Formats: sequence, structure tokens, C-alpha cells
Amino acid sequence: MSTNTARLGTLLPEDVALTSAYRYLALGSILVLTVSYTTVLRDIAIVVGESSQVVTAVMLTLVVATILAKLVAERTALLLAGSLLIIGYGWYLAMSPGTTATVIGSWDVLLNDALSLLTGLSLIQITDAEVWATGTAPAPVFLSWYLAVRGRYIGSTVVGGGALLMLVLTGDAPAMTTLIGVLAATCAVGFGELDRRDGSLRQLDVLIVLVAVMLLFTVSVTVVPSGSGAPLGLDSPGSLGGLEDGEDADTVEGSLMNSPDELQIQGSVDLTPEVRYTVQSNEPAHWRVGTYDTFTGDGWVRSGDTSSYDGPIEGPPGSTETVVQSYRVETQTNAMPAANQPTEVRGGITSQTQVTEHGSVLTERSLLEGDGYGIRSERPDAEPDELRTAGTDYPEQVEDRYLQLPEDQPERVGQLTDDVTADADNPYDSAVAIEQYLEAEKEYSLDVEKPDGNIADGFLFEMDEGYCTYYATSMTAMLRSQGIPARMATGYSTGQSVGDDEYVVRGLNSHAWVEVYFPDQGWVTFDPTPSGPRDDTRADRIEEERALGNPDVDTDDSEDEPVEDESESDEDESEEETDESEADEQEHDEESPDVDEYDDPDEGFTIPLPSRETIAMSLVLFFGLAAGAHRAGYVDRAHRTAQLHWQSAGENPERDIERAFFRLELLLGDEHRDREPTETYREYLATVEDVDERIERVARIHERARYGGEISAEDADDAVRLVDELVAERSRVRGLLRR
Repeated sequence: MSTNTARLGTLLPEDVALTSAYRYLALGSILVLTVSYTTVLRDIAIVVGESSQVVTAVMLTLVVATILAKLVAERTALLLAGSLLIIGYGWYLAMSPGTTATVIGSWDVLLNDALSLLTGLSLIQITDAEVWATGTAPAPVFLSWYLAVRGRYIGSTVVGGGALLMLVLTGDAPAMTTLIGVLAATCAVGFGELDRRDGSLRQLDVLIVLVAVMLLFTVSVTVVPSGSGAPLGLDSPGSLGGLEDGEDADTVEGSLMNSPDELQIQGSVDLTPEVRYTVQSNEPAHWRVGTYDTFTGDGWVRSGDTSSYDGPIEGPPGSTETVVQSYRVETQTNAMPAANQPTEVRGGITSQTQVTEHGSVLTERSLLEGDGYGIRSERPDAEPDELRTAGTDYPEQVEDRYLQLPEDQPERVGQLTDDVTADADNPYDSAVAIEQYLEAEKEYSLDVEKPDGNIADGFLFEMDEGYCTYYATSMTAMLRSQGIPARMATGYSTGQSVGDDEYVVRGLNSHAWVEVYFPDQGWVTFDPTPSGPRDDTRADRIEEERALGNPDVDTDDSEDEPVEDESESDEDESEEETDESEADEQEHDEESPDVDEYDDPDEGFTIPLPSRETIAMSLVLFFGLAAGAHRAGYVDRAHRTAQLHWQSAGENPERDIERAFFRLELLLGDEHRDREPTETYREYLATVEDVDERIERVARIHERARYGGEISAEDADDAVRLVDELVAERSRVRGLLRR
């Protein structure tokens, strides 16, 4: 065993061997790997439901695995892990509405879903994702920890790494979490091998350096796939409904339309003036492209499956108004707008049309310039009084999906909404109150800085202005905090009227709004974004492009028409006449709640601290550099140099003489060789060529001090002075020779 190993052994308890320390480090690394992928599952549960079930399941599984590792054979453990996986997935199917029928009726759908997950479909998009996370977590946790406790570190790493890899492929594992998991897996294998082979600290240096090199190599590399998932080689709904590849995502249209499955809220954006569609419709409407049900805190996700369009789609349950639309595509796109609620698709595109569980339609292929299709929609047509008396008897599936808020949603959002809706005694009046509050309290602007953390909380309490995405997100979150089902909708506003029932829809008409569910009526549109400033901004941009001669901002019919967005008051049920007078509205504005009244637990002056990820990376790099320096001998060399050149003035002559002679030995060792343990000092000096008289003088002083007992302060000072001279002279000589 090496000197370093023996030295470490003195720091450990007597009954703990060095290999035991390596075992604990290997187990700790497996635990970090386990935490890396279970944390991702927990975060998914935080977004879509309750995370405590995932945490409890993981903790119980670790305890059970620790106990069974000493009681059952590995073959039995494999069977138990497989059983846990089957039971967990069966529980998910039992808890998720409609999935059991899917399993019985179509195994190819399950296979398609599995392939989609492995090619980028986020787990947040599946139905009841928190149930899935809770049901599937125990199997890999059990088997990985069971194998680790039994010393099967490689097998344990394979199981845990496989679980992490799946979350990487779904796009749910953040880059830093992935990196930590990979480094932990590497450490687990390395420490496990050191434990198995009774390794030394010199070998430990190699492992630490390897981990540091991996960190340096991967710190700027993201392995998480981007985009929505789709089975390999197939054109599935995961890639439907967005803009063409390369469309600028830094525009309102780009941020809203790039993916029908996920909406990432951005900061400052621009407007896209190009014409997208010419729409003929018997009524003005919002031309909806997609709806989103899952609020992640900083964006939106559409959960659920899609199905092929095979005939009329079920419409709203209450009284409706028929909206017949005909779309002509003016620019190649993947988006397929349709007014709420589409019930019929017409034209050659029907065979490539998909229908989401939320009632939106998607296209499987790009729509080319000149393509056309028809839509028949049935839009809820209830009067305000009917909506006020609609009640709150919501279907269970509506409550489960459209009341979701992240588990860490700030409470002050709900507290503010309580005050805003204090005078409302029904969901409709609550929705109107929230809509009017946002219109009155926030300004419209495309030039904003995206807040950190929860978007709704940031917009309500930290921002003075924003654009449609911020308004709609905040209103949806506020409604859900009151137990009112609501969802985020995106698409296009009506556009420029260019004739009887004809509208030119441009990229700058891209918009986000809110749909609120009313029992026996269906989804009703509310739009909290102030229309005046929004329309002025759009008109100014079109006039700028016209002045620049941009040919793509107009059709033949729109060139000579004034740029005014068609009034959508007839279509927007939320803007129907209410019982409130202008005086009431003014009073409402004057009594609007002050957001400063709501406490922010993070408010106050704080010194910004580095993130945990930054601290962890810095520590790994520090220890990696230290281990590399130790492995290369730089640490020993630096320590030896410091001992050679430095000696403090002491009050003990005997110690000063001993220290001076030790320095002399280091000097001679650098120039000749180290003294062997069996050699006397005289024998060693006899082997040194051209011994300086000062060396002999120091040796005689040391010999008298050690064996003759003749010690004086003058002798000690003389020995220290002579060694200082020798070190200074010979260091200069070595420096000249190196030049």
C-alpha cells in the first residue's frame, strides 16, 4: 500500500478500510444518479399535479431495495422490477380516462406513443403525466439501488443511466441534470472498480481527472433533443401545425406557431407583416390554430393524442352560431386555422387532417401557396345572462385538464384574483372582471423583458406592459385559481376586411387569447389584450412595409384598403353588453387592487449568489485540477519547493537546526539523490561530490545537536543562515542552466 493510501487510512475509523470508503463513494454516486432522473419526474409532477406521490414512491422504493438486497437473489429482483413496471403502467392506464380502451383496441397506438417519447415527445404532453411518473419511477429505482447495494455497480449504472437516457430522449431532462447524472454514473463505475480492486489514491487521481475532463468537454454541449417528438421516419402530429422551418421565432407569429405541442413564452418580439391567408367567412372570428391545457410556469404544453379526421366533429353542447369559412393559403405554412369550434373540414386536405383532443385541427403536410380548404364551425352563441346562470357543474375530464396549475404557483396570484373578482358571484362575471382588470392595468408593448420564474406572477406583479401571450397566460392562470376551467388559445385575429365577408390575414395578426368553459355551453372566447394599441402597432408596421415596397404585405384586394382590423366585438362573447355602466367601469378602475399589497417572499435586497449548478461545476473543476496536478507531481514539487525555501524564525534552537538540516537534505536530493533510510548522515554526505564547506559545517552542527547535546542559539542561527545561502545560490544556478 502506498504512503498516500496509508496516510488516508489514518484519517478513517479503525474498522473502516479504504475500500469501504470507495464503496460509500460508489453508493453515493449511484444515489446522485438516481436523484438526477427522479428529480426530472418530480418536476414533471410539480407542473401537472402533485409531486409528493413521486417523492414518496421513490423513498419507499429505496428502503425496500436496501432491505431486499440482503434477502433475495438477483433473478428474483429482476422479476420484482419487471412486476413493478407492469403494475405501475397498469395503474397509470387504470387512472387515465380512455387509455384502457386504447390498449384493448389498438396496440399500434401504444407503439407509436412509445416511439414518440423516444424521439422528443415531452412527458408533460401525455395524459395524467404525474400518474405516469409515479407509476414508472419505482422499477428503475428499485433495480438500480438493489444492484448497487450488492456491489453490482456497473449493472446499477446501466439501469439508472437507461432511465436518465429515456428522459433525455423525451427532452424533459435539462442539460445540467443530464451532465450531473452522467458524471455520477462515471464516478459510480470508477469508485466501484477501486472498491473491487483495492485501488490506491493514485488511481483515484485518474478518476477525478477523468470526471473533470468530461465536465469541460460537455459543459457547452446539450444532448437534449429539441422540437416535438414523432416516430422515426413518420410525419406525425408532433410536427404539425407550426410554421415552416426557418420562420423567425423572434416574432409574435414565430413564438405562437412554431409548435402545436408547446408554447415557450419569450421576451421582446417583432411583427411579421407578410400575408398568410385570405379568408372568406360569413362572420368575423378568431382563426384558431391551437389550444394548450398545461401551464408549466414559463410556457404552455398541449397534452393528449390526435386522431385522423374521419367525418364531422362533435360541436358545443348549447346553442351555436354557424361560421362557414373558406381559406386560401398565400404563404407556405404548416398552420391550419379554423374558427371555434370546427365541426367539418372540406377539400382535398381532409385525408391529411388530424384532430386534437381539444377540438383543434392540424395538417399532416405543409400547405402550399394557392392551397385551399373549407371549415364549418359551430360557435357558442349564448347570451351573457345564460352564461351567468350556467353554473359550475363541470365534467370531470374538464376539471382534471383545465384547472391545472404548477404546484409551485405563487399564492399571491390567487390572492390578487380573489380581490379582482370579489364582486362577482358567477364564473362569467369573474371572467369579465379579470379581463377588464388586465385591459385597464397593463399596457400593450412588444418590447418587454421576460420575467424570471412564473410568467403569470411576473406579469401581474413585476411588469407594466406586455403583449397577447402575457395577457392570455395571466388571465388563464387567474381563472384557474378560482376553479374556473380555462385554456390558452393561439391563432390569428380576424384580419383586414377587404370586401363582403373577406379578410386578409397577415403574420402580424397572430394572437393569443383565452377560452373559458361553461357547462352546457362549451368554450367561450375572452380576449384580455387591449385592442386599440395592438391594432395601432399592426397598422404602423404595414404602412412601413408598404412604404418600403414590400410586395408580400398585400393582396390585389388589400392594397388600396385602409389597414384596420375588423371589429371582433360580434365574435368575442366576452365583450357583449353587460349590466355595468361607464360609471361602474370607472369606479372599478379606481378600486383596482394594488399589487404592492401582496407580499413577495423573495422581495428585498439580496446579494446575488451563484447557482447550485455553478457551485457544483466549480467544485468538480477545482478538484479535477487539483487531482491532475497531484497526479502529475506538481503538488509534491510545489510542497518540496516551499519546504526548501521557507523557514520561519523559531525560539527552539534544536528544532531550528533540525529544520535547517532537513532543508539541506532536500537541496542535496534535488542535485544528487535522496538519502536512503538505511544510510547514516555521514555515509550519505560521503557519496556527494564536491561537498561545499558550508554543507559540512551544517552537518557538524546537526550532529552535535542530535548526539552531543551541545545546542546554542548561535549554532542554530548559523545553520539556518548557511542553508539559506546554499539554497539561494544553487537556485540561481539551476535557473541559469534551465535558460
